[in-house]
Amino acid sequence: MRSRALVIVVAMAVGLPGGSALAAPPAEPRAGAPAPVRSEPRPGDRMVQVGVGLVVTGLLGYGLMAAGLGIGNRAEADLVFLSERDDVAARRDVLARGQLGNRLAIAGAVTATTAMAVGIPLIAVGRRRHEASLARLTIGGPAGSLGLRVFGRF
Repeated sequence: MRSRALVIVVAMAVGLPGGSALAAPPAEPRAGAPAPVRSEPRPGDRMVQVGVGLVVTGLLGYGLMAAGLGIGNRAEADLVFLSERDDVAARRDVLARGQLGNRLAIAGAVTATTAMAVGIPLIAVGRRRHEASLARLTIGGPAGSLGLRVFGRF
């Protein structure tokens, strides 16, 4: 029974592409086969990519701000609880946590606002440049005529 399971596992490993060293090497492309076509980057593609990265950074900054506000809120609640006691060391720890929460909230808000303010316009301008670089083909013309128009921008 175990040898049958081992044979099945080995057969599956050989049959899967890249599954093991026993698998057959990938076939070479034939000489007559067309080479894969790589599209060239169009104007604005990099701007869109950087803009998306900045928007994601902005969203992470807003998350950092929310975490800082949560830490500060928790520290304030703990400080209200400690106001009835005379434990100075515990109060210092809670105040330090509150300051950390405030710093995180401020850093997150500044980072998020700056990243969003730069990222969103980069996406908009990059998309506009990308779409403007595409060639346009229209069939037809003024009313009652037939024609072919090709528009392109560089």
